[in-house]
Amino acid sequence: MTTEPEQWDGDLQHVAQPAPLLQSWAWGEVQARSGWSLQRVRLGHDALASVQLRSVGPAREAYVPRGPAPATADSVAALVDWARGARIARLVVEPEAPAEFGEVLSERGFTRVAPVQPQHTRILKLLPPDELMQTFRHGRRYNIRTGIKRGVTVEEGKDAAELARQSAAVERREAIHLPSRAYYQHLLDLLPWCRTYTAYSPDKREPLATVLVARFAGRAYSLFAGRTGARRELMGNDLAWWAAISAAAEAGCTDFDLWGIPPPHARPGHPWEGLGMFKSEFGGDAVAYTGAWQLDLSGLGARILGADRRARAFIRGLKRNIP
Repeated sequence: MTTEPEQWDGDLQHVAQPAPLLQSWAWGEVQARSGWSLQRVRLGHDALASVQLRSVGPAREAYVPRGPAPATADSVAALVDWARGARIARLVVEPEAPAEFGEVLSERGFTRVAPVQPQHTRILKLLPPDELMQTFRHGRRYNIRTGIKRGVTVEEGKDAAELARQSAAVERREAIHLPSRAYYQHLLDLLPWCRTYTAYSPDKREPLATVLVARFAGRAYSLFAGRTGARRELMGNDLAWWAAISAAAEAGCTDFDLWGIPPPHARPGHPWEGLGMFKSEFGGDAVAYTGAWQLDLSGLGARILGADRRARAFIRGLKRNIP
């Protein structure tokens, strides 16, 4: 007998190819453990939306990451109708659709807002590892081979603690906010396939870098990564990424989403400039999505939600500036 999660994911893969990880049943379970309420909505026979909900007093906000699926004018219209019926004050969607889809959303009254998920990414078409390595740029191939020669090893596991430790170093270095160890553990525990890849020094005493990868419907996603910056001459970061990518290829995944790069023609000094250069050396295709769009359905509710968001952003800023 087919379970409800299996039915949802099967229907999702039927209506969208590739099916978005962030619309999967398990992703919704992760968000439910992280403070969101969740509602899975069937928008007629051929569209779905896994909707994350939060309330501030009487006002409710609905967020649909990488949805609805598929991203069509009809599915958006059906989602708006559902939101009105559910008395949602603000609806935010972030469809897995090209930039041109913004015209559809604009016609429906949506306005562009800052993205929550990466709007720009790089996706590698996977080949057998030996062939795949040859598609990388020379510098990336050199670093990977150097790391192997110097004795770096990579362990696949479910090490949320090490990822949190490596990510904390990135937070300090880049002055950004990354999830907690508990969130990483939810991903590792609840997604159908999710692992960490941690690179170690030759004596296996010092972790150098960790990458967290999820797989869903034939696509692998490098959702989070961290590195302390220690022992850079060992190329541990390159080896951790290579282990994750090559393992996905060997497992039969079709492609690998590197999950976040700067926008095209970004000015020098962009916060993701170094990350973008690093990922570009793996090759693949740069992909641009339409980004996040917001529709306010209640003026009063939208004002309440906006005030709450500004207050939370102010508090995050204070915490970031505390030594």
